Amino acid sequence: MPGLPAPGLTPISAPYWRAAGQGRLLIQRCADCGTHRHPPSPACYACGSLAFDWDEVAGTGRVYSFVWTHRPVVEIFENLGVYNAAVVELDGTLGEPVRILSRVNDIDRESLVVGLKVRVDFDPIDDEIALPVFVPHP
Repeated sequence: MPGLPAPGLTPISAPYWRAAGQGRLLIQRCADCGTHRHPPSPACYACGSLAFDWDEVAGTGRVYSFVWTHRPVVEIFENLGVYNAAVVELDGTLGEPVRILSRVNDIDRESLVVGLKVRVDFDPIDDEIALPVFVPHP
């Protein structure tokens, strides 16, 4: 969505944000035990390994939880008006379910429900970075 600030890039998170800028959803995966994890972190929560790589995932899933926001949480979100914050549980990941805090676009209040099937889409921030968001998916 235009006007949103770029996320803070760190050496650990930069591949995630840059892949999103290319229209791909990468999820960090432990190189030792195979567990997927999000948000990106230096160590595996399952085995403690510091070795990791990235898997490109299909980007489909279901709404796990959501809330509609009527007032901006912080000033930079004022231009959004009423918007939702949704937790999406991704399909096809290994280990504990991978859940992403995001937004579901192209949906009205009545249609956004827990369990709704969604697929990833991307809101560009600049020429290199995008925010993964979701849209309804049949």
